[in-house]
Amino acid sequence: MAERRKETRYVVPEIYQKYITFKIRRDPGEFVPVELLDFNPYGIKIRDSFVSAVDSPMECLISAPKSLTREIPFSVKVKYCIQNDPGEGYLIGAEIVQGGDHLWLNVFSKVHDYINERIGEIF
Repeated sequence: MAERRKETRYVVPEIYQKYITFKIRRDPGEFVPVELLDFNPYGIKIRDSFVSAVDSPMECLISAPKSLTREIPFSVKVKYCIQNDPGEGYLIGAEIVQGGDHLWLNVFSKVHDYINERIGEIF
């Protein structure tokens, strides 16, 4: 399948996922952590243990607690949901439809870049 994205996605390697917290609203009032695989100001890819319906809305929170203590809220619309491998959850791609605050999403991108630069020096 040909890549249709115009913007670069920021991959979140497993080695530093512990520096980024990503949560989705599962039930009213309850946010649960899921694995963020990549993101940009227009979309995300996550791994979740539950299936999500295509075109369904999802509320999200993202933060980098050691660098940026503010949780950044935004909403997405699920574009695809495919089973990764049996027993390993689902890969979900979603379009950001309401960026609670684009300024803070951009700040988060800069924090991501900083972590990405430093991780090479650490490992």
